[in-house]
Amino acid sequence: MSISIKGSNFTLLVMHVYSTCIGVIRRSLEEKIKKAPFFLLKNTPVVIDVGNLNYCNNWDALCRTISDAGLFIVGVCCCHDNKLKETIIRSGIPILTQGTSVKYKYFAECLQKNIPIISKTQLINTPIRSGQKIYARNRDLIIIANVSAGAEIIADGNIHIYGTMRGRVLAGASGSKESQIFCTHLSPELVSIGGRYWLSDQIPKEFSGKPVRLSLKDDMLIIQNL
Repeated sequence: MSISIKGSNFTLLVMHVYSTCIGVIRRSLEEKIKKAPFFLLKNTPVVIDVGNLNYCNNWDALCRTISDAGLFIVGVCCCHDNKLKETIIRSGIPILTQGTSVKYKYFAECLQKNIPIISKTQLINTPIRSGQKIYARNRDLIIIANVSAGAEIIADGNIHIYGTMRGRVLAGASGSKESQIFCTHLSPELVSIGGRYWLSDQIPKEFSGKPVRLSLKDDMLIIQNL
């Protein structure tokens, strides 16, 4: 057997579009990326919800604007206008029905705010070297080894590092304010939770090299000894 086709569930970003003005959409995307530059990864899959739009005469330009922001459009949902539906079909993008297995998460302030569903934990037992990028999508991440400078560690849930934590470490990457970071030796280039971040020189020096816990309180990063 060379292939098999099975049903499955995937968690995708759903971007709700409320305007057909390309300039407005571009500025909104730039603003969200500026506030959380590590939130969007190259070619992040996204579903476009057009339930709030009537016919769109600049559909191709709208899609290019979204793609230029680093998002990969995998489908469109909630299309109620027949002319718009014909345009979308001609563009080659699939239209997803309500029965399609997609769990909704919402993009920045343009979307309704939901806490991502963290269903599993990813465990890594080997050191993370400079230049490596690890992304635990919809998961907590546990690393039982050192993380080198120049590495990038990202998780939608919590991050635990049982070793020296260098590099860039971003928990709650999908916007969760409840996520936390735990490590046994703090020495990062950047830490971030839910889009709030500290560079290395912003981290209180008394915690350098210590086992710590990072979390958000009143939408601000806080740090505590373990």
